[in-house]
Amino acid sequence: MEPDLSDRLRAFIAEAQGSESVWGVSDCSKWAAAWVEQVHGRKIRLPHWRSRHQAHRLIAKAGSLDRLWSEALAEFRLFETGRPKLGDVGVIDTCRYGQVGGIFGHGDYFAWRAETGVAFIVPRIIVKAWAIQ
Repeated sequence: MEPDLSDRLRAFIAEAQGSESVWGVSDCSKWAAAWVEQVHGRKIRLPHWRSRHQAHRLIAKAGSLDRLWSEALAEFRLFETGRPKLGDVGVIDTCRYGQVGGIFGHGDYFAWRAETGVAFIVPRIIVKAWAIQ
């Protein structure tokens, strides 16, 4: 029997806990993309970056993080949702870090791949969310 979405997400988050994120490999965008790839079994074509500076340059070129994601997820055929559910991905706005990407969890929680693990926050502003199913 295949684990349900909640169990799969819990395992995915646990795997990232306690490890440092690496720009272009496991930062907030690449980590959320890896989740979508795991659920769907195929790759998302996000631009490549190796540093915070390169990532921010690509985000600025796209106009914002949500626009960068929108381009990649439109090609992947994920659709926007106004009511994110467990396992959906999105971009939220934070006071301290600006826009960040992550995965919606149970309740109002949002899992964000921070530099030293996974942080859980309640988003004040959901910029955009995409349904994974």
